[in-house]
Amino acid sequence: MYKFAHNNSVNRTTGLNPFEVLTGSKLGQPIDLVPMAHYHSRVSDFTSAFASHIRALHKKIKEDNEK
Repeated sequence: MYKFAHNNSVNRTTGLNPFEVLTGSKLGQPIDLVPMAHYHSRVSDFTSAFASHIRALHKKIKEDNEK
């Protein structure tokens, strides 16, 4: 887990993390590895809202990094 955290830590000078420097591509996030189920029979409102919030943050960060 520490390697994942290290490879995702962004350098202030370059604006890139070690994985991006070595490979030229972004490392997936844990939330990206878990597909969100489309059924809501066992998902609480809080969980659904939190997942939506995280997706919105990822989208904003991605858009900000593309500028």
